[in-house]
Amino acid sequence: MNRIKQIEQFAKFTTYVLGRHPDEFGLFTDDNGYVKIKEFIQAVTETDGWRHVRNSHINDIILMLNDPPIEVDEKRIRARDRSRLDPPVICENPPKTLYVCISHKSYSSVLDKGIHPTAHTRIICCKDRELAERIGRRRDNQPIVLTINVQKMLDQKLSFLHTGDLLYLTDVIPTNCFTGPSLLKEMPAMKKPAKKVDPIETYKKQALGGTFALKMNKPGEKKFKGKKKEKDDSWKNNKKRLRREKIHSWPDQ
Repeated sequence: MNRIKQIEQFAKFTTYVLGRHPDEFGLFTDDNGYVKIKEFIQAVTETDGWRHVRNSHINDIILMLNDPPIEVDEKRIRARDRSRLDPPVICENPPKTLYVCISHKSYSSVLDKGIHPTAHTRIICCKDRELAERIGRRRDNQPIVLTINVQKMLDQKLSFLHTGDLLYLTDVIPTNCFTGPSLLKEMPAMKKPAKKVDPIETYKKQALGGTFALKMNKPGEKKFKGKKKEKDDSWKNNKKRLRREKIHSWPDQ
């Protein structure tokens, strides 16, 4: 297959993703039909046969085709033909259970304050747990899956928008409307901060290793010569004793 054929094939696939069923890929278009290019590439590269896609492939569609089926606006991309794209509508009968993924970093805050939109204007929920995990892994390698109790949401007059067949949108999810794993089990263990090493102290220890410190004498202080040796005067005593014995041993005159 030559290069132009490859580009045309990718252009058709891009049109299907952005102009037909973005929900199948966990994508949510804004009011003008745009999706962030980064999110589009993340979604496409999760699909077999398209794991090689990069920004350059999007540029090839625009530059190499006479009538490119996509439009790019800075960091966003959309399909030119959006006539078959279902707009978000209020969902009258949502599923009893929906799923949403969050990062480990935000879990403690979510348990305290509930779930609020971050990367998008609304919270993206899925009726399929696997799709929720797929979306969550785009921001965290091991996302935390939360189960939403839809009836509790409806009891609090909170509604959902339905976009496509798989995604549901809402503005906020209170803390009493979802369940998740234990915080202690899911939060990664905090490592103790490493003790800071003083390079100067390390150098001193290395320089003095295997040596001994010398004691310097203060000015005017006598040098230490070690323990003073005791003087042996025993020979004098022996000499006196021998003289006395000699005198007493002489015969009388």
